[in-house]
Amino acid sequence: MPALRNILVAVKPGAVDSHPLQSAMALATRARARVTVLSVADSRRSRGGTEASLPQGVPLHTAVGIPAIEIAREAESRGADLIVLGRERPTQVDLRHGGDTVEGTVRRARVPCVLLPRGHQEFGRVLAAVDGGPDSGEVIAAALLVGRLFDAAVRAVQVEAPVLAGVGASTGLHELPSALGDETIVCQGDPVSEILRVVREGDFDLLVFGHHRGGPVSAHATSGVAARLLQRAPGAVLTVPI
Repeated sequence: MPALRNILVAVKPGAVDSHPLQSAMALATRARARVTVLSVADSRRSRGGTEASLPQGVPLHTAVGIPAIEIAREAESRGADLIVLGRERPTQVDLRHGGDTVEGTVRRARVPCVLLPRGHQEFGRVLAAVDGGPDSGEVIAAALLVGRLFDAAVRAVQVEAPVLAGVGASTGLHELPSALGDETIVCQGDPVSEILRVVREGDFDLLVFGHHRGGPVSAHATSGVAARLLQRAPGAVLTVPI
């Protein structure tokens, strides 16, 4: 995510409230990006009623179908750099059933997705969750971009497997981009539990992490680190396709 020029905001059919359009507009203002709104209905009879609620000059496009599929398709066809979605607070929803729009969009999107709780507009502290692998640079770059736009503090967290007695520890910090090498929190234990602990204790209001694209929503997919973070993160989330 080297720059933000074109932001796609997905809203539910009907009246547009402050979730997530106002947050997207605030982000677009800082990035000097244009905003397009997409409303996806499950039938042609449920379309309409959205145009009157939009800010002046913001174009609206409508589609009929499965929201996750249509949102990802629209983002690609319009060359969006970012997809903005609203998210509710963490629940115990089983994503193998019910066709969750957020999870489905994130898995299909070729661009980052920012998922915003109701009323969230500013970022003051940004945390990038990385594993030291080849995709860590993209995750950190996305976190730094948001940090620059909002003049926010940016740190990284890396969770390692517990060190066995008599076995030397390998921090893996040499693999991280130097931009945050000295600002990396290193933990040991379960990745999801440790990352969420750092988010809470550090009062971070945006969590950035990589999310693999493609594949069906299955028991394996929903048990992965990224999927669990997507379900359990307490605040705003930015997913980076890897």
